[in-house]
Order: sequence, then C-alpha cells, then structure tokens
Amino acid sequence: MLQTKEINTPQTIADAKQLLTEYGNYMYKELDLVDGKDSFYEKLKKFPGDEYEKPNGVFIVAYHKAIPVGIAGLRRFDATACEMKRMYVRPEHRGLKIGEALCIEVIKLAKELGFTQILLDTNREMIAAIDLYKKFSFKEISPYCINVNRNPVYMGLDI
Repeated sequence: MLQTKEINTPQTIADAKQLLTEYGNYMYKELDLVDGKDSFYEKLKKFPGDEYEKPNGVFIVAYHKAIPVGIAGLRRFDATACEMKRMYVRPEHRGLKIGEALCIEVIKLAKELGFTQILLDTNREMIAAIDLYKKFSFKEISPYCINVNRNPVYMGLDI
C-alpha cells in the first residue's frame, strides 16, 4: 500500500530529511553533479523552511507499507508557476510506481495552490526521471534557471 503525506509533523519532517540526505548523496556523490550542491546542504540544515510551506509550496513523503520511500517538493517560482524539486525514490523501491504517485500528488497540489505551470530541471543522465516526466506530458523547454551541470534538461507542464 502506498500513501503520500505532506510534511507537517516531526516524524514526517525527519523522514523527509533522511530521504533528502540520500538524495544529496545520490546527486552529488554518485552522479558527481555540482550545481546547487552547497545551497542544497545549507537548506537541508534549515529544512523545511518557508519555501515548502503553503501557499508558497509543499513537500511530500511517500510511504510504502509505512516505510518512507520517496519524496517530492513543490515551491513557488513566480506568480503563476511553481517548480518541482527533489523528486527521489529509494533505489530498492523503484519500479513500484512511487514516482508516478509523487507526480500525481505534486500536480494535484500545484493546482490546489493556484499555479498554472510546473517547471523542473533535471539532468540527461536521469533517463528514468525524464521518461516519467514525459509520461505526465512534461515537455522540454528553454532554460528558466541556471544549472551548470554537464547535461541539464529543463521541462514544463501547463496545468
């Protein structure tokens, strides 16, 4: 059984921080990406911060059989657009459609918060993530932010 929860208790915040730590290790150690590394670890110390508080955004944790297995964040980009951030599913739980559940929830929450567009940036090396976003009709767009990694990909979805 899969359940998503917004972070709003000490336990959900702790679960999100643990998954964010794993996400950081994956992005900055395994994939050797560089963009945003310093700011990521600075923000992790202060997580969740106001960027993931309604009405500016929200952060969710996915639980499979009561175990935290995935995360995704949504934060305001401008008056009408938001940005999907930090989508991550633990490797041992990939293939269970957890990423799909996170996408569905992020899109639903973005609509509830009144946004009309979701933006995201990722990296060409993350093939499964790009395929997932395309499944939800995200399209490649022109750069909307600075990403100095080797192979950035910018995507958007009108909702």
